[in-house]
Amino acid sequence: QYEAEFEKVLVSFTVDYFKKFYERNSYWQQVVACLAELDCLCGLAKLAKSMDKKCRPEVLPRSKNLVFELENMSHPSVALKNPNFVPNDMKMTPGKEVYLITGPNMGGKSTLLRQTCIAIIMAQIGSFVPATHFKFNVKDRIFTRIGASDRITEGKSTFFVEMEETYNIVTQATEHSFLIIDELGRGTSTYDGVAIAYAVLKYITEKIRCITLFSTHYHLLVEEFRLYKNVGMYSMLSEYDEEKEEIKFMYKFVQGHVDRSYGIVIAKMSGMPDEVIEIAKEKEKEITIEKSHLQAEN
Repeated sequence: QYEAEFEKVLVSFTVDYFKKFYERNSYWQQVVACLAELDCLCGLAKLAKSMDKKCRPEVLPRSKNLVFELENMSHPSVALKNPNFVPNDMKMTPGKEVYLITGPNMGGKSTLLRQTCIAIIMAQIGSFVPATHFKFNVKDRIFTRIGASDRITEGKSTFFVEMEETYNIVTQATEHSFLIIDELGRGTSTYDGVAIAYAVLKYITEKIRCITLFSTHYHLLVEEFRLYKNVGMYSMLSEYDEEKEEIKFMYKFVQGHVDRSYGIVIAKMSGMPDEVIEIAKEKEKEITIEKSHLQAEN
């Protein structure tokens, strides 16, 4: 009996309680919004205090005269776990808004692309940036084509997803956008991949003309875009010992390009059996000789 009376009273109390709460719904929404904003600002302040180096970015209005000066930038999360993280500069030479980036696998290209995007996002939300100087025009959107993943539940392959992301870039990006494109075309055959990468880079360079970081292992693109006035050639610095067949990564972003990706060296570093590595070397040598003969004939 008492239990039934208790439940009856409890139901009445609960209904009344939620009714009064709902009547003050707008008030609680304001409280939650203020707490959320305060939490975000406190988080950014705590992050800024933990940075070894930081700067207050200078965000310029949109302009046809693009400015992008990022000095001594680190990746805010990777650098916390790795005290030996190598910071980099990303300075746009006037008139060269497209960066064509080459370099060995594991040389730091993808990290460089990501940390540059993070710097823009941090700056535009009002945060300090882990760099010594950052000055740039405000960006309307950041577009990325990086990483590899499929959407098997939607029936979409890795390459299809890659093309969808690229479609968004070429149809929606403006001169005030910021693009990072990492190894476009690797999900299909070499010739198809090179052709698609070439077409997209050509469209961005001639039509969109926004600041773009375009990393690739297709070295043919270097030859094709060498004469474009608004394309700058850059690479991730490394040192290769021919005798020991070892590569040393310097992780520095420098002007110029490299002609090799050292894929077989990286495969060896991963622990690939020596027998497999030797077969790969022989095949690489065979392909290189065939390529040289074809070029001589032409």
